[in-house]
Amino acid sequence: MDDRQRRRRTAPKRTLIGPLVMLASGAVVGGVLWHVLMLEPSPAARAGEQLTQHDRQALDGLFVGHPAR
Repeated sequence: MDDRQRRRRTAPKRTLIGPLVMLASGAVVGGVLWHVLMLEPSPAARAGEQLTQHDRQALDGLFVGHPAR
């Protein structure tokens, strides 16, 4: 049989490229998502709660007469 008339037995390139692109893009998205989730919050975000003067007076009124633990 002539080599030119023989059918090719391998998969076309387009059937291999699609899954590889999907795998690579999934890995990139997973890496970016992991990086964003693992970042520590900025020091400004860690600042304590800021109470208004009225709220601070109300809170101090709750603790009057109670010993500190």
